[in-house]
Amino acid sequence: MEKEGPVRILFVIDQFTSSHAGTEGQLLQLLSNLPAGQFQPELLVLRPSSYVEAGKMPCKTEVLGTSRLFSLKTWLAMFKFAQRKKQEGIALCHVFFNDSSIICPPVFSLVGIPTLISRRDMGYWYTPKYLWVLRRTARFVSGVVANSAAVKQVTAEKEGVPAARISVIYNGYSASTDELSPLTPEERSSILSGLGLPVDGRFVVLVANLREIKRIGDAINAIGTVRNSVPDSHLVLIGGGNQEPYRELAVSLGVADYVHFLGERSDVRNILRAMDAGLLCSESEGYSNAIVEYMQARLPVVASNVGGNSEAVEHGVSGYLFPRGDIKQLAAYLVCILRNEDGSAQQMGECGHRKAHRRHGLQTMIDSHAALYSRVLSSRLGAPDVEVR
Repeated sequence: MEKEGPVRILFVIDQFTSSHAGTEGQLLQLLSNLPAGQFQPELLVLRPSSYVEAGKMPCKTEVLGTSRLFSLKTWLAMFKFAQRKKQEGIALCHVFFNDSSIICPPVFSLVGIPTLISRRDMGYWYTPKYLWVLRRTARFVSGVVANSAAVKQVTAEKEGVPAARISVIYNGYSASTDELSPLTPEERSSILSGLGLPVDGRFVVLVANLREIKRIGDAINAIGTVRNSVPDSHLVLIGGGNQEPYRELAVSLGVADYVHFLGERSDVRNILRAMDAGLLCSESEGYSNAIVEYMQARLPVVASNVGGNSEAVEHGVSGYLFPRGDIKQLAAYLVCILRNEDGSAQQMGECGHRKAHRRHGLQTMIDSHAALYSRVLSSRLGAPDVEVR
């Protein structure tokens, strides 16, 4: 498609509050790394946030100013915005999060701008009202980007988007050799002591915001059982959210001294290098960013067998999958990894590391999106899915 200058793409998201969150982090990578000679990104957020107001975004950013999904005022404001963007030369819209994916496709279709939507979870937010609307706005969607085959399947089934219009593009991450190389014992001790952790302990890390859907309580319950077999084991929790109920649970179970709350961190990668196992207990997952970070850090992974987790973790090869909520099995797998009697933990970590490098390189993700954008703009929607294995 011949066009003077780079193609202008508008990205839309309900709200952008942190660069460390999964969806926001992937969007930020797109905004920062799409080839400048080919694409010129802009961003619209429905609701303001301190992060956006601080001017941290790498491209032109606007706030809609009204965001109630079922308000006529919101739809009128979006229509006027879409008209202006069409006049300014926006050629494509790519939408993230729920409300934006309902309002943008029909509105931007009216002004002649094709719209892609992203799906990155198993639809835990679906309600009968949302699904009713989504099934009717699906005909305005030019394509869907799913971050796992599991998400693709649930999107097609629930929202009625034809599977041929859903492309699987796995999450992408930058990785330097220095950051991801194995630590020396001295380097590991330095990291642990800097975090206030015992240097001779063995550590299970769980990276997730402290929300009910992440089932943090399962991890806290399991660590007591794990310590019966591995007395120097500890649980390290990294993520924002209300710690109080989980601290109370740890106290009630008598494991408060072995559960460490680090809060939201910007140095997660470095911390992971000093850990022994990565854990995810979630009720639902599309494709976990945390699991990829664990694999990059050469950690064997124990994860609930939900959503796209089975696409990320090869059971018995790069880690273990346990039935959601099965604390006994979860603990048993952690004990197996921490004891490491046959040396398989290191082999699992290396296997995961190779897979992360192959599937989740940042450039792979960027190139896959660029190819999809070009395909949509060329109206070749019947081409094979963009799918990176």
